[in-house]
Formats: sequence, structure tokens, C-alpha cells
Amino acid sequence: MKYTRFLTLCFLLAATCWQPLAAQSSSDVIMRAMNDELTRNIERLSIEEMSPPFFIAYTLNDLRSTKIKAVAGGITDFDTSRVRRLDVDVLVGDYDLTQEQYMSMDFTSSMYGRGRSTSIEDDYDAIRRDLWLETDARYKSATERLEKKRAAMRQQEIPEAIRGLADFAKVKPVTHQTPHVSVSCDENAWRGRTQRLSALFTEYPGIAVSQVSFHFNDNMHYFLNSEGSSITEPGTVAVILASATTQAEDGEVLSDYVLHMALQPQDLPDEASLKAEMHSMAKRLVARRNAKRMTDSYTGPVLFEDQAAAELFVRLFLGEEGLCASRMPIMDGPLAAMGSQMQTRNLGEKMGRRVLPKEITIASTPQQKSFAGAQLVGPFAVDGQGVIPAEELILLREGKVEALLADRTPTQYTETSTGHRCTGYSSFSTVDGIGPGIMDVRVSDGPTFEEMKQELLERALDEGLEYTYIVRTIRPETVPVPPVDMDMSSTFSMFGMQGGNSAKPLDGVTGIYRVNVKDGSEELIRNIEVLKPGSSPLRRCLASADRVAWNTSIAGASSVPGLGAIFSISMSMGQGYSGIPTSVIAPRALIIDDMEVREEKRPITPKPPIVASPLAN
Repeated sequence: MKYTRFLTLCFLLAATCWQPLAAQSSSDVIMRAMNDELTRNIERLSIEEMSPPFFIAYTLNDLRSTKIKAVAGGITDFDTSRVRRLDVDVLVGDYDLTQEQYMSMDFTSSMYGRGRSTSIEDDYDAIRRDLWLETDARYKSATERLEKKRAAMRQQEIPEAIRGLADFAKVKPVTHQTPHVSVSCDENAWRGRTQRLSALFTEYPGIAVSQVSFHFNDNMHYFLNSEGSSITEPGTVAVILASATTQAEDGEVLSDYVLHMALQPQDLPDEASLKAEMHSMAKRLVARRNAKRMTDSYTGPVLFEDQAAAELFVRLFLGEEGLCASRMPIMDGPLAAMGSQMQTRNLGEKMGRRVLPKEITIASTPQQKSFAGAQLVGPFAVDGQGVIPAEELILLREGKVEALLADRTPTQYTETSTGHRCTGYSSFSTVDGIGPGIMDVRVSDGPTFEEMKQELLERALDEGLEYTYIVRTIRPETVPVPPVDMDMSSTFSMFGMQGGNSAKPLDGVTGIYRVNVKDGSEELIRNIEVLKPGSSPLRRCLASADRVAWNTSIAGASSVPGLGAIFSISMSMGQGYSGIPTSVIAPRALIIDDMEVREEKRPITPKPPIVASPLAN
């Protein structure tokens, strides 16, 4: 009897422990394969008369994805997938001079063609084999590139600003192990919800193209490098995106969107709330078809509210011309002549100088999980290069530039990494780039949100203006435009690949209103370009004291100028959710004086109208 009880107890203990042990087995196999292959390669990998690798890093992302897309009440795409994708970084030379920060016309930069898929089974030998094949290919490419880079450096004069910079920053190794926790996603429920939400657009005959998509990504990130860092970190994001397109009688194509992001599917808004928001968006989009066209130009104060205010801070401070550190690479051949077109000027040039009013401070708080009861999607404990960021990094203190976001590429303004190489998603894979995780825009003193419109009217009246403008929605750059009337030349221009310091438009303004200064009445306007504000107006802007958090995604800047723009274009053309999950805590309203608003310069080519869905009634 005692023996039977003993066997029963052992069985119960085994049953209790089985699930955690099974969950751990994947991590054990993956990390053991990565560690054994890395050790072998760092000790033995070499080519005669070539530099051996001094640094190797292995990254493996185990990604489970659910993607559902519906159009006019019908499911057009339903896919669940799992992929394990590994990336290998092999550096030859030394920390001062590697094959990185070099570009030639063969585009063999490690920024291109990264990684390969590996076995989704916990097959130790298969994972090691794929790691070896990728390591071998990377090493051979690295040795060749280093020789080409040395030759290019002998043939050209290196700018003084980067002449003495190391190519790769040293950091302390870290160990950070967080186990994977399974997150549930009721796929059938979301399939039905996505289908019902998409049918909503059939109630609007003026809307020609529309879709609703749901994405859920559950990722387990594994990282190991030859310096001794070892990382396992889970990450999830759930996204609901509705987009719609219409066409005005004169041929202008107009689009709008609804976007919500959360860490888990159950944290997204409920169906009733989504329907109400989508109805509001659809009505605004149809109204824009018949809205007045702008036929003049305007210079004066402009008020940005809520989502538009948050997106404005993203556009101004999280791109390659903002608070993300970058440096020009060594260029070879015809690319050397294109260097001036790729050159960007980030805010490091204004270190210690004021770029915003003294009432505004901007910080990165990547470990912050919520704000005013709202869940944030951007927090991370360790970045994609195995660097733990500070709990708070002040970027602008009282309006003055104090620091830049950086990865392990030293620049003239950053000597080492701040731990801000973030991981994001594109289709069913992962992407990375420099970003804050959480962008916290703090305002020490300012009017309330309700007082800002009156302040706008008073400023416009003081300048003798008959009308002014309010911007309420700006489409994030990572939210794709519905695939109608795509113009690649304008797309490249949009992402700033033409160089120069001339004013550029804030693309994607979907909700802008002309306001009568006398009575405050508002009128929806279309075919408008709002130009990015200059440095002088920004220093005098007025922000509301009350703030709100917005969950969005960003493309992520690159430490090599120009590459971030290329990735932005690639993700935008993918026509699905993409980007690095980012939370922006921003003032609810922002007034900027001397803003230029003008008629959109893009010519509208006469064309047959877009045919509305046959299900529309």
C-alpha cells in the first residue's frame, strides 16, 4: 500500500513538472546549440592569411504568428505560422577597424540579406548546421569586405569627424534570462470579429477599397555572443488595423485608418468600440471626397491634437534627422559620389543647444510598462545587441539636446551603446533599428487641452489671419497606404532620399481642419501639405500640460544614414503590419507658429474612378 502511494505521488509530481520542463527544453536545446557552435567557431574559424573573427554573435527568434485579413465581410487571408530565424554577426579585424561601416555597389553590407530560417524542431544538430553555414558565409564575406574597405580608405580622405572613431563599441557582457510564457489567442473569435468589422465599410458606397487585418506575434528571442552575453527574452504584440480608400471626383485618392496595438489580443478594444471608431473614420473619409480643395498657401499657427501631436514628435525626433545617432560609412566606387545625398544631420549637431521650449523634456524610459492606467507596448529589458538600457535616458532636458539614442556603432556624438537597438516585426519575420521603446515627452507648465484652441484663435487673430488650421490625425509611416495609385518616385522622395535641407511635408495628414478665426467653426479640407516646422518655430511652440499615451510602431533608424529609409519603404510596400512597437507619452495638444500649409504639389492624373465594392449598398 505504501509502495502504491509512493508511485502515485511520483506520478503526480511528474505530471505537475512536465509542462515547465517541456517549455524549458526548447531554450536548453537552442542555447546549447548556439553556445557549442559559437565556441567552436571563435576558436577554430580562420582562412589562411586572413584576419580571424574577433567577435561572433548569434540571434535566434522563435516567432509564432497569426494573421487574419478580411475585405467587405469576407476572409481573404487566414494564416498561422511558426518560423525560427537566425542571424549571425561575424566581425573581423578588431574593435577599432572592422568590415562594418562600409558600403559598395555590390551591397554586401550586413544590413542586407540577413539570416536564414532554421528548424522549428528542437533538433540540436540541425540548428548547429544552419549556424555553421551562416557563420561560414558571413566570415568569408567579412574578410573580403575588410580588404575592400582598407583599400577604399587608402584611396580617399576620411572626414575628420569620423577619422578617429572605433567601428564597434565595447560593452560589458550581461546575462538576462526570462522564460517564455504562452499567451493565448482565440483565432476563431478574431476571425469572426475581423470579418464583421470589415463588413462595416459596405455601408459606405463612397469607399472603394478597404480591409481590416489582425496580427498577433509571439516571439522568443535568444541571443549569445563571444563576449559572454547570454539573453533569452519573450515579446508579444497584437494589432488591429483598418484601412480604407476613396477617390474624389477630380481623381485625388484619399485614405484613412484605425490602428490599435496591445501586448495581448484580449487587451485590444472591444468590438463595439472598434465599430464606433471605424464608423467615425469612414464618415470622415467620405466627407473628404467632397471637401474643399486648398487653392492658396498659409503661414501661421497650427494646432496638433492628440494622435497628431504624438506622431509629430515621432516624425521630428525618432527619425534619422532626430535623436538617433548615425555616422556616414566609408563608401566605394560610384556610391562615394552619392554620399552627399545620403548625408543626414541629426540633433547631435545641436548638443547642448535649445531646440524646444524650456518647459519640455524628452526621455526614453524603455522599462516603463504603463502610463495613467494605459498599457504600453514598447517596453524592453535588454536590446537586440545584448545591452541593458538605463531606466531613464534624458534626451532633451528643458528643451536642450543632452543625449542621443545609440547602438554599438560609435559616432562623433556617442562613444558607446545606450542599449536602444530595438526588435520589431515585418510580415512573419523580425526587424530591428534604433528606437526609444518608450518616448516620454514631459511638459512642466502649460495650458489645459481645452484652452489650446482658444490660444490658437488668439494667435491667429493677433497675426491678422481670417482662418487657421487644426491637425488631428497623421498616418504613421509604418501603416501602409492601401495599394492604389502607388508612385515609387514620390515614395522615395517621401522618405527623404534626395538630400538637402529644404522643408519637407509631413506626409500622411489624414485629418486637417480649417478654422474660422471669428467664430471657431471648423471645415474639413483636403489636398493639403503641412511642412515640417523649422528650428525657430519649434523653440517657441506651446504644449498642453495634460498628456496621453499612444501605442504605435516606428521603422527604427539605422546607424548608417539612408538605410532606415530603404527599410521604411520595404515595410510600407509589404501592405501589412510592420515596425518596432513604440509607445509615445505626449502632450494632448501642441501649437507651432509660422507653420507653412500649402496646396499639395503632387499632380493628379485624370483616370477612371476606382470601382467600389459590389457588396456596397
